[in-house]
Amino acid sequence: MNRYIRVALVATLAVGALTLAGCSSVKAQSGGMALPKVWGYVAGANFAQLDVAADQSGAKTLVVKRVLAPTDAWIVVHLDDNGMPGKRVGLTHISKGESTDVKVRLAGVTTQKVIVAVHADKGTPGTFDFDMMKKAESADRPFFVNEKELATIVTVRGSAEKAAGETTMPVAP
Repeated sequence: MNRYIRVALVATLAVGALTLAGCSSVKAQSGGMALPKVWGYVAGANFAQLDVAADQSGAKTLVVKRVLAPTDAWIVVHLDDNGMPGKRVGLTHISKGESTDVKVRLAGVTTQKVIVAVHADKGTPGTFDFDMMKKAESADRPFFVNEKELATIVTVRGSAEKAAGETTMPVAP
């Protein structure tokens, strides 16, 4: 019986060492190398959902119709930088569970589209603990559902919108 205990102990230590090795590789990957496919918090589709109107042109406040979060969380809005999150232009805290008609004030929007994502509030409660340069090490990483980040692209500036300072002259009859 003593032999079986030793084998079980060695197996447990080996599994623990492999687990730690896997964790350290995620840290190495975020420091400039490609991140793994899922680098945030995995959630089931029944526990994490995001419903936002795809067109909110001219809005200074983005409205999330409905969000379901498995923990306290953040609605984060970034400029769309060719399909990737750019500068953060909006942030609102939400409580665990379902929230509807969540308003996120926007500031500094310079692109036609933004990316809206749901991040966990796992670090200091009520403080957004996320560093774009150290994504995998940040406490408040985004949720992933079915290996995809819980995020969507929303239009906030219409194509008919005029550039700053541009005016339209009335046409004479």
